[in-house]
Amino acid sequence: MKPRLMRSEEERMIAGVCGGLAQYLGIDPVLVRLAFLLLFFAGGVGLPLYFILMIVMPSEADIDLSQSAIVEKNLEGLGDTISSSVERSRQHPNGPAIAAGLLILMGFYFLFENFGWIDGGIFWPLALILLGVFLLVRRGQ
Repeated sequence: MKPRLMRSEEERMIAGVCGGLAQYLGIDPVLVRLAFLLLFFAGGVGLPLYFILMIVMPSEADIDLSQSAIVEKNLEGLGDTISSSVERSRQHPNGPAIAAGLLILMGFYFLFENFGWIDGGIFWPLALILLGVFLLVRRGQ
């Protein structure tokens, strides 16, 4: 029987969406998180897609509910999920350093793109293609 697509309770950083997708696809959750990050920088699709999946995907505990009940319950818990995730990241000992590092990397990317040293038009499509090929090869093993 093929596994059902549901949010993970064990591999959870925000709402368990990436962990659930990884479990469904049989890959490492870090790769799914990287894919969402790439989708975010490749046109901003990653964040809305994550929120849509957070609303429509059932958690492991809610797998037997109807889709409308799942959406209703997920919408009610959306604010709590986001606020608890923000609080957890604020309490992480390396949280500020990680955020600073990401901001610096993003700053370098946009700086190099403005100087013409990086062609942003080709970088993200190539990154997504390479990630897709990697995922397909890894899934075939």
